[in-house]
Amino acid sequence: MVNLIINPASKKLKKINCDTTPNTRLSAIIDAYAKKNNVSDPNRIKFSFVDGNSKKLTLKTYLTLEENGLDFSKSKTLEVTAKDVGPQIGWRTVYFIEYLGPIIIHALFYYGFYDAGEMTTTQIVSFNFTLLHYLKREYETLFVHTFSSDTMPLAYLFRNSGHYWIINGVFIAFSIYAPQLTFHESKFQEILHHVEDRSLDDLKWYIGLLIIFELSNFYCHVILRRLRADGSREHKIPFGFAFKFVSFPNYLFECLAWLTFAIMTNNWSSYFFFVVGTATMMSWAKQKHAKYKKTFGDKYPRNRKAMIPFIF
Repeated sequence: MVNLIINPASKKLKKINCDTTPNTRLSAIIDAYAKKNNVSDPNRIKFSFVDGNSKKLTLKTYLTLEENGLDFSKSKTLEVTAKDVGPQIGWRTVYFIEYLGPIIIHALFYYGFYDAGEMTTTQIVSFNFTLLHYLKREYETLFVHTFSSDTMPLAYLFRNSGHYWIINGVFIAFSIYAPQLTFHESKFQEILHHVEDRSLDDLKWYIGLLIIFELSNFYCHVILRRLRADGSREHKIPFGFAFKFVSFPNYLFECLAWLTFAIMTNNWSSYFFFVVGTATMMSWAKQKHAKYKKTFGDKYPRNRKAMIPFIF
């Protein structure tokens, strides 16, 4: 047996001495600690530990104390800090809400705010692509994705949803579904609602590219899912398909799909969504790629880039 001293970093929490073992999973300790403090949701409680190098580490609930780096070989008593991080929401729920927004908003603009019977072929293709894209996202959220952590702060839900609900939802839907044969009173309105009138032959090429990029993105998610087929949450090195060239080909294919959409519609809102989304995913890819290299060292493929083959 070893002794774990839990020091509170939040006023409502208590200091507790806990007799345990190094191979006890942290989630079990947090559950008991939350119960002692009358905290109904254990996900609100996060533990941290200061290692021998004075580095503060946030402990992972699905690992044991030993796996989290707590070394009881030198001392049978170690101290951790407990903090109440506030109301939480499940990652799967967050994703589901994020992707539900554009589905509802695009449908409302397409069938309600504007007249669906007046849509050009390009507008029809745009609406159906957007709908199918986010339905695919919802399917992946419910049946494909796995998550390293169970929850995130509830307050982040509104920040994360804004990208999809406002930029992709309101901005794009309001801009690209407006009647194209209507006379616009100003040059501003003409630019705001302009959608390129593509021929059927051209649209076949755009649709073909959109299908290729969407299926490729989905297959990348399937590969990542298979890495955790054993139920573990630890990070592993993905191989095969486009992972041969980049660490995050799922981001790459996502960006290529929205670039195709932007060129097809040739509307400002589509380009804006593509630029913001691409910049965000490039930032994520850079950070996660660095983490991969730090975690796996020489085992990680040296020539693999973060997101764009041979470039970035």
